[in-house]
Amino acid sequence: MADLRAALGHALEPAYRVEREVRPVGNCRMFVALEKSAGGGLLVKVLPGALSLAVDSTRFEQEIARLGRRLRHPSLVAPRTAGRVGSFVYHTRTFVEGTTLRAWLARHGELPLRRAVEVLRDVKPENVLLADGQALVADAGILGALVPALTGDGGGAATAALCAADYLAPERRAGQPAPATRDDMFAVGVLVHEMLTGRPPAGNPEPLEEVRSVPDWLAELGRRCRAAEPSARWADAGSALASGSWPSGGG
Repeated sequence: MADLRAALGHALEPAYRVEREVRPVGNCRMFVALEKSAGGGLLVKVLPGALSLAVDSTRFEQEIARLGRRLRHPSLVAPRTAGRVGSFVYHTRTFVEGTTLRAWLARHGELPLRRAVEVLRDVKPENVLLADGQALVADAGILGALVPALTGDGGGAATAALCAADYLAPERRAGQPAPATRDDMFAVGVLVHEMLTGRPPAGNPEPLEEVRSVPDWLAELGRRCRAAEPSARWADAGSALASGSWPSGGG
């Protein structure tokens, strides 16, 4: 499409005006749109062209609407809408002033221990927004909303387009089926390592406790979440909390 920004502007009129394009996340282009009356903003994420062509946009809109109704936690930035402009499919969420954890790590390196514990609530730094002293999670559940809307066998393409490779569990990278929650627990382990060292683990990294001083429970959390075998990870965050290995208060 010759002018994607202009096409998005037409799709979001009359309520919103597309103000600018911002740094992309992976293969997805990103735009900020401002509300003409109240001044609030939207973050518009456009799926890559090849993936967009494989999406039933009407079904995707329905799945996004359902997801938005379901995500009501104050630390979650729920999706707002979805649609199609020409050959591209997009979805939106509220625009949050601040920075992503990814950008913070790129500028400053490792995160202070206390702050790292506070933001352990998502699966990759691009989705953790640091704003006004809070850690907010964006794009939770988007992949799950997209897959049912695919018109063919495009689950692998969707995963590759929307998921950071470092955060994919080994079985997912190998194309094997696995419970999504154990995928998420692997990503939590990667996030722990990256927040506390400034980079994702690669190969067979040194144990976290040998890199810097961390509580035993946090070292164990990172180690067990990144276990190669899905059955060796906790089934979900609730199981980790119940085991006493992940303090619920974030301290």
